[in-house]
Amino acid sequence: MNTPTRLAAFGAALSLAFGGAALAGAAIDPTDEGPARQHAAEGARHGADSGGEPLSGLAVAHAGYAFEIDRRLFSAGDTAPFTFRITDQGGRALRDGFQLQHERELHLIVVRRDTAGFDHLHPTRGQDGTWSVDLNLRAPGAYRAYADFMVGGEKRTLATDLFVPGDFQPNPLPAPQLTVRAVDGADSPGDLDVTLDAPGVRAGRETVVAFVVAKGGQPFEQLEPYLGAKGHLVALREGDLAYLHVHPVEAASEHARKDGPTTAGAAGNEIGFAATFPTPGRYRLFLQFKSGGEIRTASYTVEVPR
Repeated sequence: MNTPTRLAAFGAALSLAFGGAALAGAAIDPTDEGPARQHAAEGARHGADSGGEPLSGLAVAHAGYAFEIDRRLFSAGDTAPFTFRITDQGGRALRDGFQLQHERELHLIVVRRDTAGFDHLHPTRGQDGTWSVDLNLRAPGAYRAYADFMVGGEKRTLATDLFVPGDFQPNPLPAPQLTVRAVDGADSPGDLDVTLDAPGVRAGRETVVAFVVAKGGQPFEQLEPYLGAKGHLVALREGDLAYLHVHPVEAASEHARKDGPTTAGAAGNEIGFAATFPTPGRYRLFLQFKSGGEIRTASYTVEVPR
């Protein structure tokens, strides 16, 4: 089967698997090869919920900035360079002005659209404003790539789709469970269990989301700093994969839960974040933390009520 035919078959299977979710994403963030900045107005119209709260990761261009990539197609399992630029309203690549957040000027998050694959990368910026990083998309599918950065004191997340042709078998979203086994960089389960603690989570209200790390049923406190904190959390909404901005909380007592009193200070094996889930529904959470020099990832499905 030649490449165009395989891509056509792949696109049809993906549309069926997600019930049109990929088509909805295309309406928000077209993947045509024209200049990304032409779609800024489209992103602005769709970048908020009915309540007016702006959402991130739904547009390839917004507020005068665009995420322009040099390639969209990758081969499964092959490491290949991925280069891109963040451009301004005039189409010029930003060469400076990026502010540090979580110890980096830009975070690149790549997630397969069924959330079965997750990568958190830190590209390097050249003098001409081109960012580059080696990327390995291990399985066929459609992927969402997020450029998370800060310019002018404002956090911004732009996103676009990447594609890996081949036989695509979508995975259903895992059922919610409170305790999962963290995996290492090779996606191999280790010996650390991580329990999610977010009893007061509700749509539209900031909530402290905590994760408790244990080994053999005992608290595990040998957590090393990662990106300037105990951990890093990415939260995505099911369906459109809207990207939620969260920030670490070193002690849970620093933030009052909206539905009750503050909690006690975080223990040595607890990693806390403040997050706002804009709408009811299911969200996918990816927690990353560091121990023994290894970055570990724990993934969750969360049901957020009204």
